[in-house]
Amino acid sequence: MAGKLWGGRFKKDLDPVVKCFSYSLAVDGELLQAEIAVSQAHARMLARVRLISAAEGRRLVSALAQIGKKFEVKDPHEDPLAHYRKNTEDIHTFIQSELAKRVGDLAKKIHTGRSRNDLVVTSTLVYLKRTLPVLDQKIAKFEKAIVNLAEKAFDVVIPGLTHLRRAQPVLLSHHLLAYVGMLDRDRSRLRDALGRMDKLPLGAGALAGSSLALDPKFVARQLGFKGVAENSMDAVSDRDFVLETLAGLSILWVHLSRLAEDFILWNSEAFDYVRLDDSVATGSSLMPQKKNPDVFELIRGRAGVIFGNLLSSLTLLKGLPFAYNRDLQEDKPALFSAIHKTSLALEALAVTIDRCRISEKVRNWTAQDDFLYATDLLEHWVKKGISFQAAHERVGRLVRYAADREKNLGELSLSEFRKFLPGVDSGVYQLLDPWSSVSRKKTPGSTHPREVKKCLRVWKKRLSGV
Repeated sequence: MAGKLWGGRFKKDLDPVVKCFSYSLAVDGELLQAEIAVSQAHARMLARVRLISAAEGRRLVSALAQIGKKFEVKDPHEDPLAHYRKNTEDIHTFIQSELAKRVGDLAKKIHTGRSRNDLVVTSTLVYLKRTLPVLDQKIAKFEKAIVNLAEKAFDVVIPGLTHLRRAQPVLLSHHLLAYVGMLDRDRSRLRDALGRMDKLPLGAGALAGSSLALDPKFVARQLGFKGVAENSMDAVSDRDFVLETLAGLSILWVHLSRLAEDFILWNSEAFDYVRLDDSVATGSSLMPQKKNPDVFELIRGRAGVIFGNLLSSLTLLKGLPFAYNRDLQEDKPALFSAIHKTSLALEALAVTIDRCRISEKVRNWTAQDDFLYATDLLEHWVKKGISFQAAHERVGRLVRYAADREKNLGELSLSEFRKFLPGVDSGVYQLLDPWSSVSRKKTPGSTHPREVKKCLRVWKKRLSGV
């Protein structure tokens, strides 16, 4: 059984039910490697300020490295700490206990000048400093998979939708690249959050600092922090970095879920824009013909879990008095769950998108409902000097006329066109073409093939190092 880091003023051992309720190694064991790094930096600092000898500092650093190596996670499906969960209060206690096995009573000196309060905040920050850049690269790889698919779909025009109703023709690649822009903002948000995780809390103690001559600036340099927290109470109470991470991940999941919804629709027989590879789809236990887009459906479903993690963390913090409270133990399940789910989701999505192919049906699409070109007709007449409102009214009446007769615009005679658009010539029929429609766009960032090709070049260059 691991020794506790407290107990001198207690006459009784903790009740087994309370142990079961409050012990947290099963969750905060995630911090093992980060806390090893923090403790090594702390040991070096203690030796530097002569609170321990140089030899003691070296022994502690070496023993901590041994612990880190022994309990390194080699298989994500295995927990090397599982055996210790029942009788070890938390990751701090576990490391101290393992340290004692290697250096004896010297292990008792590692906690000099620190509290679990400032230690856990520091370890969590170090964990995020290591984890968020990895997530950033996974988002970038997913972006790259989308860009590659967009390049393959460059010559494909689809009906763009508003209100889930056909609106105007757009390039499929233009639609796909919209998600790359969203994902890049997600990367930016997480990097911004990471930039606010640069003040070292270690040295704040439980809440009031320490009377020992510690050197937090040295520890900050060792761990890659740019500075030291200005207020010890804020340092141990702050969980803004948890909220910012979860908020950034929640917005990312909004985008992942919206993309998943599009691909679910596009993969359906009703749309049939994309086909999934067998290796990223599943079947039905009853219906032999089914091939289901489970990855996208799970993304859509798990988004709610991530949002819940953010909401639970906001609720956790909203009524806490300063400084540390045990409630804060509950920030880690939400944080770690969100990071793990996001990491795996990005990997699964990158593989799935990479193995998507564009259907031949959509490659050969021509608009059967050529009301899609109503805006092209409107803008054509604006170019001829008709006011926008007047042109809008005339084209609207033309569409109603065709709809009442269950005709497409292309089925109307020239004389019928002239009832609403006086002076129109046979060139009007050339406006009723998907590629012609997208090619007439002139504004920057539009669905014009030239603009989309330029956008593809930009993203390929930005993501070339991924």
